Amino acid sequence: MNEKGISVLEEYELEVLSIRKGRGMLLVETDKGVKKLVELKGTEAHAEFQNTVQEQLLVKEGIKTDNFIRNKEGELFTTDKDNRKYALKEHIEGEECDIKNQQDVALMVKNLARLHKTMELSGCMELKEETYQQDIMKKELEKHNKELRKIRSYIRSRSSISIFETKFLKEFEGFYEEGEKALELLQGSAYKSLCDQSLETGTICHGDYNYHNVIFEKRTVSTINFEKCHVGIQMEDLYHFMRKILEKNNWDKKMGRKMLEEYRSVRRISQEEQENLYIRLMYPEKFWKLANQYYNSNKAWISNKTIEKLETVVMQNEKKREFLKEFTKM
Repeated sequence: MNEKGISVLEEYELEVLSIRKGRGMLLVETDKGVKKLVELKGTEAHAEFQNTVQEQLLVKEGIKTDNFIRNKEGELFTTDKDNRKYALKEHIEGEECDIKNQQDVALMVKNLARLHKTMELSGCMELKEETYQQDIMKKELEKHNKELRKIRSYIRSRSSISIFETKFLKEFEGFYEEGEKALELLQGSAYKSLCDQSLETGTICHGDYNYHNVIFEKRTVSTINFEKCHVGIQMEDLYHFMRKILEKNNWDKKMGRKMLEEYRSVRRISQEEQENLYIRLMYPEKFWKLANQYYNSNKAWISNKTIEKLETVVMQNEKKREFLKEFTKM
């Protein structure tokens, strides 16, 4: 981050003792403990929304997050002489989750369910509509499927193709069929009703719930980095978390069942949400991501690592299909 932002610290009611670099931030040792200085990336309105969410978590459930610290003027951010906006926030120190440790994963998924149960903004329509995007899942799946077709057409048009491209074409049909099937199921599901319900009740997603953003401090679990929080179907968070963990654990059924059990022990998953989660898990997102990375990279030389990633996606997809067969019984 731009170290010129240090000047904004003069606008806060604290004494700066020392400053050191962190990952994408400056860590500021003060007379009131360690804080973090970050550049504000989103809109001012979203910063207010984010602050409302985090304050609600603290007040309602005592859930510790990296809350904003207001400056002397009572504002969430401070602008420097270059017109850059910065926010000072609480810094939480601890350890990240071990994604191969079932106990850590269980704590993380229960923490997510607790967040979801608390994160609602019914009655705050202005805040809800500020971060709500109607029909985003359907639009994303349509866009991704279109991109996959485009990449296949591009490879077919090349006069000579690489090992990666040959393998991509060989595996394309199976993955693409899964993408089309997921879209078809979505269109015939209660998705629209879930969208309407999420706006009506103001259910909020963290937007980036992963092991980097959950901190273990002894027996306390804290959640940080709410910059992508928004109103939406909360299965989005659970899907992203489960997919990452299951990919790291080769789509282990016991791990998947355990995550669902831990989540449900705190927050009920409706039948409509279960269906939505299934559709999200069905979509071949990893295959699409790899294809997209290939298309936007230098195609004159494709690394062995990229080929290995494709082989891993293909190999894991069999395990994923087996997992999905059992999913409705979990």
